[in-house]
Amino acid sequence: MSRPEPSDHDLLRTLGELGKGAVPVEDPQRAFYRRERVVRMVGASLEAQAEIQRRRTRRWLWASAAAAVLVAGLAGAFVLRPQPAAVAKASAGETRSVLGQVSVRRADGATPLHTGEVLVGGEVVSTGARSGVEIGIASGHADLGGLSELEIVPPTANERRLRLGTGSVDVDLPRKLEAGKHLVVETPDAEVLVVGTAFTVEVGNEAGVRATHVSVRRGTVWIMQGGKQRAVLSAGDDWRSPVVTAASAPAAPLPKAELAAAPEARAAGVAQRSSVAARPAAGSRPVDSGTLAEENRIFRAALAARNAGDNAGAADTFASLLARYPRSVLREQALAGEFRALDRAGRSSAATVAARRYLASYPSGFARADAERVANRL
Repeated sequence: MSRPEPSDHDLLRTLGELGKGAVPVEDPQRAFYRRERVVRMVGASLEAQAEIQRRRTRRWLWASAAAAVLVAGLAGAFVLRPQPAAVAKASAGETRSVLGQVSVRRADGATPLHTGEVLVGGEVVSTGARSGVEIGIASGHADLGGLSELEIVPPTANERRLRLGTGSVDVDLPRKLEAGKHLVVETPDAEVLVVGTAFTVEVGNEAGVRATHVSVRRGTVWIMQGGKQRAVLSAGDDWRSPVVTAASAPAAPLPKAELAAAPEARAAGVAQRSSVAARPAAGSRPVDSGTLAEENRIFRAALAARNAGDNAGAADTFASLLARYPRSVLREQALAGEFRALDRAGRSSAATVAARRYLASYPSGFARADAERVANRL
């Protein structure tokens, strides 16, 4: 038999009776343990929330750093992309004009050289007979003559270098190079160092040995050999590398008595000196290899005196060389050096006689223009 469901009245009456009853007091020890458990649970919950917050912060920082790297990478890609053009090799020169047969030899072989080609260094330019090429370099240009060979050396921040193996090159730098920069024309036995000038360099054979000839039209050049300065040339000067074909021990300095004994050094003996130098003695023989070292020594002494400003001493030393070795391989250079030194020293009459002597011996010599100017002065 089922029990009847209580009515609302019964529920209210029961609740009222319960509300009138006494509430039992909780045991103190049990209440303490319950409070401790609640505190631990709340503390653990707070610590868990803090850890979650720290993890979120770390993830945000890592995401921000990754985003920054990504942005930097994208920006770098756009900024660095054009750089290959910036690291291209610097130009060592450019071909401005080509005449006749001109070729350029690179690592991959030789090809004809055309106007407008850019040279970066390492090329060797060669010209045929009656041919030539103009190469723009630094602040000017270099004109390579016929039957010549010129190597373009890779440039550096402070130096442009041309290596002339044979033939001739004419260099013209209208504007002086920037401070600390220079151009070097290198030959087999010398270096021509310039900062702004016009000059010609030739490499030829003398006595079977390659020799260098430098002629300056404007400015100043230094002649270097073995890392040492051998001469300083100014406008109108010429220099030839002394030809030495036999090794010899250094000779003693030239005695002053021999310098003073040079007939040309005295005005009263100019005519006699002229005849002796222009017409070698009948019994004179060709210079043998044993005298070349001594000839070179005297020639270098004359150049040293001239470069030191002692033009009178230079003229006397050139005269001594011609008197002792009238058929020297350095005869033409010594004759030219002599009349130029006399002219600079103000000894006009002696300079005129020496210039005429040069023209008589070398009517088409390299110093003809200067010799004619001095010879026709009186």
